[in-house]
Amino acid sequence: MIALLFLLMLFTLSFGGGKVHELVLDNGVKILMKETHGSGIVSGVIFIKSGVHGEKKRGLTYLTALLLTKGTKKYTSYDIASAFEDYGGSISASATDDYVEIDFATKVEGLKRGLEVLQSMLYEPAFNQEDLNREKMNVINAIRSKRERGMEFAMEHLRALTFKGTAYEVSPLGKEEDVNSISRQDVIERWGEILKGEDVVVSLVGDFKTQQVESMIKEAFSKVPSGAYKGFEHKDVYIEADEIQKVKRPGAQATVLCAFNAPSIKSEDAFTFKVLVSALGNGMTSKLFKELREKRGYAYATYAYYPTRYFSPRMFAYVGTSPEKGESALEDLIKVVQSSELTEEDVKLAKSKIIGDFLLDHQTRLKQAWYLGFYEIMGFGWKMDEMYPDKIAKVSFEDVVKLQKEYLKKYQCVLVEP
Repeated sequence: MIALLFLLMLFTLSFGGGKVHELVLDNGVKILMKETHGSGIVSGVIFIKSGVHGEKKRGLTYLTALLLTKGTKKYTSYDIASAFEDYGGSISASATDDYVEIDFATKVEGLKRGLEVLQSMLYEPAFNQEDLNREKMNVINAIRSKRERGMEFAMEHLRALTFKGTAYEVSPLGKEEDVNSISRQDVIERWGEILKGEDVVVSLVGDFKTQQVESMIKEAFSKVPSGAYKGFEHKDVYIEADEIQKVKRPGAQATVLCAFNAPSIKSEDAFTFKVLVSALGNGMTSKLFKELREKRGYAYATYAYYPTRYFSPRMFAYVGTSPEKGESALEDLIKVVQSSELTEEDVKLAKSKIIGDFLLDHQTRLKQAWYLGFYEIMGFGWKMDEMYPDKIAKVSFEDVVKLQKEYLKKYQCVLVEP
C-alpha cells in the first residue's frame, strides 16, 4: 500500500501540476491544452473518431490515414516531414479500430509552421494516385507479413470468430482483396465522411503559454466541417458458448489465443477487470507466467490483455509453445484464467504494475497528450487521465475475485498448429 501511495504522489508531482485548458469550437472540435516547463518542446495528437466503423471496403480508413502525410495540394511529403523534423520533431498518421490518430512533435517556435502544414493535411490532402498505389502495396505486404507471425495469424482468425458480424471482425489493415480494390475516389469520400467536428479531439502538451497560442490553434481547427460521423453501429456481441477453432500453418511453434467476455469500458467494473487481467497475465509475477512457463514449461511467451474498444469488450490470453504441447497448453491456459486462485498479494502487485506502467508511460509530452486525447475520444473525458491511478488503487481484492467468476466462464479460442 505504501508503494502505491508513493507512485500516486509521484504521479501528482510529475504530471498533475499542469492545468488542462479546454476549448470547444463552434464546429464541435474539442481542444485540450496543457502547459509544461522544459526545453521548449510541444507535442500533440489529433484524434478522429471513426476507425473500422462503417467502412465500405475493409482497410479504407487505415489507408486514408497513411496518405495524409504523403502530400497535400500545397506541400510534398518532404515538406510535411521537414516542418517537424527541422525542429527535431516528427509527424505520423495511422488508424486503429475506433479512430484515426495524427501524432506530432516540434519546438514551440516551430508550432506555427507545423499548424499550417496540419491544416493543409486536414483540408486539402492530395491523395495522389501514385502514392495510393504505393501505399496499397505496402498495406497488402503488411497483411501478408502478419500471417507469418503466429500470434497475429491467430488473432486474424480469432477476430473473425469472436467479433463475427461486427466492425471489429477484420483488423484495421483490412482485407487484401478490399485494399487492392480501393480507388482514389474511395479515399476522398472516406475522408469527407469521417472528418467531422463533433468527432475530433486535439490534445497539445508543451512548453507554451496558452494565451499566446490559443488563437493560432483555434484558427487551425475552425475549418473542420461541423457535424458527426454517421457510420457507427452501436452493436455489442458476447461469447455465449465455448468454441475452439484449429488452424494449420507451416512453422515450428503452436500458438494458443483465447477470448473471454469482459465488462464494457464505461462500466465501473472495467477498472477492477484491468487489475484482474494484470494479475492473470502481466509480467513474471502473473498467474499465466508462473503456471504455464515456470511450472509447466510450455511457453516461449504468455500474457493477457484487455484492449479498450467502444463495443464488444474482450480479454485475450496468449501462449506460444512447441507443437506437441499445443493441446495441453490450450487446456491449461483456460484453466488458469478461469480457476486460478488469486491472493491479496497477487492483486497488490497487479495494481502496482498498472500504476507504475501508467506513470512511466507519461514520461514524454507526446504520451501525455495522447492519454488526454484518448480518454476524451473514448468517452471517459480527459479528466480520467488524472483519476485513473486512484481508481486502480481503490480496487478491492474481493471485487477482483468476483469478476473472475462472473466474466470468464465462456471462451472462444484459436489453436494454430504446424
